Amino acid sequence: MVDKKKITTKKKDAPSIWEVLSKIDCSEHIEKKGGFNYLSWTWAWGILMEYYPDATFDNALNDNSYPCFYDPNGYGMVRVTLCVEDQCHSEDYPVLDYRNKAVENPDSFAVNTALKRCLVKCMAYFGLGHYIYAGEDLPPQEEVPFDKDEALELIKLTQLAKNEIDNDKGAWIKSVLKHFKVDVIEKLSEENLQAIVNKITNSKEKTNG
Repeated sequence: MVDKKKITTKKKDAPSIWEVLSKIDCSEHIEKKGGFNYLSWTWAWGILMEYYPDATFDNALNDNSYPCFYDPNGYGMVRVTLCVEDQCHSEDYPVLDYRNKAVENPDSFAVNTALKRCLVKCMAYFGLGHYIYAGEDLPPQEEVPFDKDEALELIKLTQLAKNEIDNDKGAWIKSVLKHFKVDVIEKLSEENLQAIVNKITNSKEKTNG
């Protein structure tokens, strides 16, 4: 059984569990099934052990010492409790089939699969892969302050590159200025500059991809 009273000594200024795990990019380990995203439990557990090797989990057992509970219609549900340092989270998860539909009288394989998915969902409460359940593919990034000088420099460098490739002699920047109704790039608003930078960045990513 999980010892919920267990407390791990922690440095005063150490980052919280959420701060550590929520920043980890899980995108390469997401598995898709039936239109839903799942995080590989083996990878997730390995990451958790790398950062918090003393973490423990417990599968709740019914009156017959089996890790599955049943509603009045015979559909299965599992429950897992995960403890990391001095925090514990419990989660219930339905036993599902390959179509993500609830299973009536599930077999042991389906129950085991549900237990692993439930364990991963418990990890999400601590931050690991939490964004997956919000329909996102990447963790939220820290906001980077907008730098107008850097934006202007990027636009100028992009224009120079276009001149060398297309020999357009400034046609690209002229079209940009015309679009935003200004005569020089220094008059572009921060919002305009950000929009141009985003377009340049997205174009480079598509080219590199």
